Amino acid sequence: MNNNKITVSSRPRICLIGAGNVATHLGCALAEKADIVQVVSRHIDTASRLCSLIGGECEPVASISELRSDADFYLLAVNDDALHDIVASTPDFPGIWAHTSGSVPMEIFTGEKSRFGVFYPLQTFTRDVSVNMPEVPFFIEGSSAQVTESLQNLAREISSRVEFADSIRRRQLHVAAVFACNYANLMWVEADNLLRREGLDITYLMPLLKATLAKIENISPYEAMTGPARRGDREVIEKHLALLEGRQKEIYRMLADTILEKYHHN
Repeated sequence: MNNNKITVSSRPRICLIGAGNVATHLGCALAEKADIVQVVSRHIDTASRLCSLIGGECEPVASISELRSDADFYLLAVNDDALHDIVASTPDFPGIWAHTSGSVPMEIFTGEKSRFGVFYPLQTFTRDVSVNMPEVPFFIEGSSAQVTESLQNLAREISSRVEFADSIRRRQLHVAAVFACNYANLMWVEADNLLRREGLDITYLMPLLKATLAKIENISPYEAMTGPARRGDREVIEKHLALLEGRQKEIYRMLADTILEKYHHN
């Protein structure tokens, strides 16, 4: 293991491993406060694209074997299933290594790297859709107090919401995020499909969706629930079910039954 002392310059040098959605948003945000010296991606065109967005002297490379040894941070913004191979196949350079996953334990670095941690932004990222990064919560974990502080300081350069979270807490956050974002988005997909049958689309529901989100900024989601299942209106539920078929019908029934059980115990 490399036991050299961590030295982080006023503009830290960062190697970004990955060039997808998360890497793009992190790279562009961090580039205002740090020097992104390298982007590594199996697809050189995506690495080049991200480097062009970042600007400066960012170098795109296609092989992990070309990873620079002089960075202050190595941020792994890749698919979870790629982390192990990258961690195991790279030298233990003196910088701090951190992945951005919500569900992978920090211990994936144990035995492979001297200084390591987690740099997890709790947000949904799509490459060409802007995100207000200062509002994005970052959850940090480090292999030592010094590493934790260094990762927190880096996160504070781009976000006003930085907290510590160990692997257990982070996993709970990730599961909650999947319910709140991915599964809610699936409901919007189904709603959009239903509307398109009548020549409409999801934009007609935007005022409703915005009002729903605004409510839960002031009251709990439990208190904010409305609709036929919340009222116990089984007649309306049956009428809705008659309009549906297949998987849509199954989903509607399961969700309606869940709401009925939660609010009408009898």
